[in-house]
Amino acid sequence: MRDIRKDRTAPTAPGFLAARSMEIARLDRLAKEAASVPFISGTSFDRSAIMKAAVAQARFQKAKGSKAPWSQLVGAALRFIWLHAKQQRAFATH
Repeated sequence: MRDIRKDRTAPTAPGFLAARSMEIARLDRLAKEAASVPFISGTSFDRSAIMKAAVAQARFQKAKGSKAPWSQLVGAALRFIWLHAKQQRAFATH
C-alpha cells in the first residue's frame, strides 16, 4: 500500500503570482462581505461590524501593494466605513 501511495503525484503548490492573486481575491471577498453587513442595529451603530469592515478593507489595500502605513490605511478605511454607516442610518430613518 505504501508503494501505491508513493506512486501518486503530489499536488503542486501554486506559484508565487498565483498564490498572491488568490490571496488578494480572498481579501477582496472578505472586505466586500464585511461591508455588506448592516452597520446599524436598532438606533445605534454596530461598532464591531464597522471595525471588522475597516480592518478587512485595510488588509485588502495592503495586499494590493499599498506603501502607506497601517495606521493610515485603517484611518482611511474607518472614515469611509463610518460615512457608509451614517448613510445607512439616514436611509433607514427615511
